[in-house]
Amino acid sequence: MYEEYFNLSCRPFDLSPDPRFLFMTEQHSRAVANIKFALANRDTFVIITGEIGIGKSTVLNSVFDELGNDYVTAKLTHTTLTHIELLQALLSAFGMPMYTKKKVLLLDTLRTFILKKHKQGKHVVIVVDEAQNLNMPALEELRLLSCIDSGDRKLLSIVLTGQRGLDDLIDAPNLAQLRQRTRLRQRLETLTESETFAYIEHRMEVAGTDGESVFEPEVIKEVHRLSFGVPRLINTLCDTALMCCMVEKESTVTLETIDTVVHELRWQWFEDRDQEKSSRKMNREKVQTETPITLTISRSGQFVEEVQTQGVPFIVGRRASNDLVLIDKEISQRHALIDCIAGIYVIEDLNSTNGIFVNGKRRSRALLRDGDVISIGELDVTFHADTDFHSDDPDSGESAEISSFDKASSSAAVADESDDGLETSDTQNLEVN
Repeated sequence: MYEEYFNLSCRPFDLSPDPRFLFMTEQHSRAVANIKFALANRDTFVIITGEIGIGKSTVLNSVFDELGNDYVTAKLTHTTLTHIELLQALLSAFGMPMYTKKKVLLLDTLRTFILKKHKQGKHVVIVVDEAQNLNMPALEELRLLSCIDSGDRKLLSIVLTGQRGLDDLIDAPNLAQLRQRTRLRQRLETLTESETFAYIEHRMEVAGTDGESVFEPEVIKEVHRLSFGVPRLINTLCDTALMCCMVEKESTVTLETIDTVVHELRWQWFEDRDQEKSSRKMNREKVQTETPITLTISRSGQFVEEVQTQGVPFIVGRRASNDLVLIDKEISQRHALIDCIAGIYVIEDLNSTNGIFVNGKRRSRALLRDGDVISIGELDVTFHADTDFHSDDPDSGESAEISSFDKASSSAAVADESDDGLETSDTQNLEVN
């Protein structure tokens, strides 16, 4: 791999858990402390939520590595279970496999086990990962199990971790009793830009080198922007970037490297934003970007026209119903789409005949940054937009936007729409001859 090429002792961005690379932000440290406190106080329910790859497992592993012998734990990761299968899975996790469907026998065996451990001076903890997949009967079964006590204290703590859907599930009206038993409920947010800098630097130092010597500051800003501050995505992007550098015999990761990696990984920010995509398609409405997009059009180096818009998605092609009409024999009726999702601008080829080129490279889909040149037929379109409008300011709304994570594009929805669906009231119908 690339370890020898960069003089590293190991892969700094390997996705497999490794305690050497443990990086705790303020919120992760706070979550660890809160969970320890809750378990020490024998709290009934602890709920930790966050997007995929945000570090929930890292937090739990850090807690349970330090709990000691006074706790007996069972962890469930497969959660698409009926309430009977849940009880069977718990018994199996505690080392007592029992696959009878007799609920009374299953419950009696669990209760006997919990009481026995209590008499031995141990506290039983059940950890349910991906808890957003639990159905209502299974959740109710967990709530009833939490009622087991010795008369003066609770004998069981249940830690639920999951994605955003777990918050919605717990907030359901019929789970009021479970919510009342929950004293600790914390949501882990994505890393800020400064935390992303520290995260990458930390992992590179552990691997034996200085992060700044490999990743330029502007590259780390771009990594943060494209990964939404999600540690797992940061790892994927950086790991592949280092591999790409080794293949290309480059000593540092550049913005061009990142573009190549995104293209090779075929990252699509539209896959998880189904709700937004459906909403756009249903309402036929555009989303207003925070800053205007300016497109400077030229032919053979000669200025033709400048177009400005804040509405996305933005369709380019020869058809009169497009947002930007470009007349050229090599341009298709609906040639390309420009979109902006959570501050990330992308252009996508809409199956055109002659394709699109970004900074001289043919792309079916590409990131767009201020100053990029899009070649469509014989026309060059220079893209201008201030893409650096995320900040670490907690009041800026970054977390709320990013954490739908929900990183995604509506381009597929737009590409499938009928002509009538594209002829919205804000279509510019600008023609360049």
